[in-house]
Amino acid sequence: MENQLSAQEQKLTIQLNEKEEALKQAILEKMVSQGKSEISSDVLHDIGNAIVGFGSYLTRIRRSLEQNNVENLQNLANFFSVQQPAMAVALGEAKSAAVVSMLNNISLAQKNGQEEVQKSITEQLHIISHVQEILNIQRQYVAGKETQNKKTANIPGIVRDCLSMLFASIDKRAIRVTLDIPADLPFIEGESTKLMQVILNLIKNSIEAIDMNVVEKTISIRMSRQDDLLVLELQDSGIGFDKVTGDRLFERGFTTKSSGTGLGLSNCKTIIENHSGTISISSEGPGKGALTTIKIKCKQ
Repeated sequence: MENQLSAQEQKLTIQLNEKEEALKQAILEKMVSQGKSEISSDVLHDIGNAIVGFGSYLTRIRRSLEQNNVENLQNLANFFSVQQPAMAVALGEAKSAAVVSMLNNISLAQKNGQEEVQKSITEQLHIISHVQEILNIQRQYVAGKETQNKKTANIPGIVRDCLSMLFASIDKRAIRVTLDIPADLPFIEGESTKLMQVILNLIKNSIEAIDMNVVEKTISIRMSRQDDLLVLELQDSGIGFDKVTGDRLFERGFTTKSSGTGLGLSNCKTIIENHSGTISISSEGPGKGALTTIKIKCKQ
């Protein structure tokens, strides 16, 4: 029975991860690929409903796990351990010891598995709350409401939200992400939704540029203030590029991906320039990674 529950939990975890990744990819592709156009209210409504349903599904699984008391299995293992001398008379030393060892191992595996599923559920519920916040910002934008969130953008917060949304991809590829973000950085004048599109696209590009088979898989994000500019630098250990490719990266329609549209970086450049900022991407050559630098004027 316990083995069946453990297998069921593993199956549910796989299903949840697949659903989460598919949902985040759908949102990301919508936000990044549309560029100047915004997500329609109908699409936002559909995504919102999917998010609510996904959250309910996770809550149901959590409740189901809470009803599965792993302590009962451990108590059974403890009972057999105490009774091992008597069992040895009937079954022999080797068999009685094997029974006790097996029960202890099953109990430990069940406990570890349940803790892992609980952790996964907590992380995914956290991601859902981030996505809901993003959807709220986007709904306000579509509705044309003037809000404080639209006028003041917290870039460090946006970076962390983007990393949360892309956590599954980062974790799957075993990429080590480091952050160097001072606590006292100023806000900027800008649209949080648009800037999130840019940062999501850039981090996603870095993730996809890193070969899963290499040993060194890193993404470093640094932020600083230089006079009246807020500077964001994103360095990855990806495949890099030569000068010819570098000169065309922001060219509309140009792409190095087999399934790319060539619109992502072009749209990013447009959004940053509309915020009176600059964006550049450099590389020391193929196999040497890439450095993306964004500079935007700080809020006065």
